[in-house]
Amino acid sequence: MPATDSQLDTESATRLVIRIKLTPQDPPQPAARPRFSRTAVLLTLGVVAVLLWLGIGILRLDPPSPPAVTERPSSKPATEPTAASSAATAARPLELEARQQPDAPPSSIDEVIPDVPQSALDTIRGTVRVSVRVGIDKQGRVVDTAAEDRGPSRYFERLSLEASKKWTFTPANSADRREMLVKFNFTRDGATAHASPLQ
Repeated sequence: MPATDSQLDTESATRLVIRIKLTPQDPPQPAARPRFSRTAVLLTLGVVAVLLWLGIGILRLDPPSPPAVTERPSSKPATEPTAASSAATAARPLELEARQQPDAPPSSIDEVIPDVPQSALDTIRGTVRVSVRVGIDKQGRVVDTAAEDRGPSRYFERLSLEASKKWTFTPANSADRREMLVKFNFTRDGATAHASPLQ
């Protein structure tokens, strides 16, 4: 028996059903950041440090010295009496100049700064100034000291006197006694000193 129209409609209707199964998709992954290992970072820093060191070393190099100039032999040979007499003549004015020149003011060679404990420096407000007059012998050694400006503290005065005895100055040509004024400054950061000629 042939199928009726209504039966055909129900069968075709059931055949037209499409089932779709949607699967959830994973959210998009962010782009992976490159990871640097600790070794790679340290290696890079080491290379940069070496390059900086080499660059500074190259900058510190002294400029090349100019080439040595050689003298040409003169066409006239010098005679021995003329050379000897000119050397003797040149030596005499140098000796006279050395005798006649007054000694320049001495400059310090070895400056000894007092070693002050930090606990003593912490008690300072502002700057403690102590001036010491030093007598210097011909060899540049300090032979005597006297406090010129004692400052507010006997402790810092004593440290200044002890340190100034250890200073040395440039030697002199004459045996005359020379004097300098050594000024010490004490602050919370430490001690400084400098010498100046007496007026």
